[in-house]
Amino acid sequence: MKQLILLVVFAFLLCSCAQDPFVRQPVQPVQLPSPQPEIKFVCQKINSAPVRTRQQYDDYYGTMITGDTASLRTPGGNYRWGIKNSSPLSMAYFASYIKSAGKYNYFKTTIYIDGGIKAPMIFLVRNGDRNGEVLKSVTVNPGQTQEINVGIAGVNRIYIGSELRINHDKAEKIVLGEPELYNCKK
Repeated sequence: MKQLILLVVFAFLLCSCAQDPFVRQPVQPVQLPSPQPEIKFVCQKINSAPVRTRQQYDDYYGTMITGDTASLRTPGGNYRWGIKNSSPLSMAYFASYIKSAGKYNYFKTTIYIDGGIKAPMIFLVRNGDRNGEVLKSVTVNPGQTQEINVGIAGVNRIYIGSELRINHDKAEKIVLGEPELYNCKK
């Protein structure tokens, strides 16, 4: 009789362990979503406005618009026009405005930061001003060049600026190469 009771208790424990929620189950590998490809705006025909004049641009901090190709030369490209820092920046902070007047649907440029900056810089493209809606965020590594192509339909003014970084050493050269506003034609 004792053996029968022990057998029933053992069978009960065995069955309850199989259903116990605290029993460790095999872990399934987590499936991460694949990274989304960068959106490229491709037009067969475009109506463009290169940002080359003071009427299309405003300085916010430490920038100037120029057509001086020597000052716009970078390892990533030689630019015919652009926006760059007017002097070495001890805080590695860069910001300017592009006036789009709501007439264009897209904006593109290429950002270069010199290799003397200690860490990557994050550049934000915003609607309106430095507190506006973020349209695009781009991280640029020291000595590297990064393209930006962003939709700006209905935007009157674009703010392009980096995050404020102190103790990044001096930024000798930060360049927005050949900034351009454009629309696709049908």
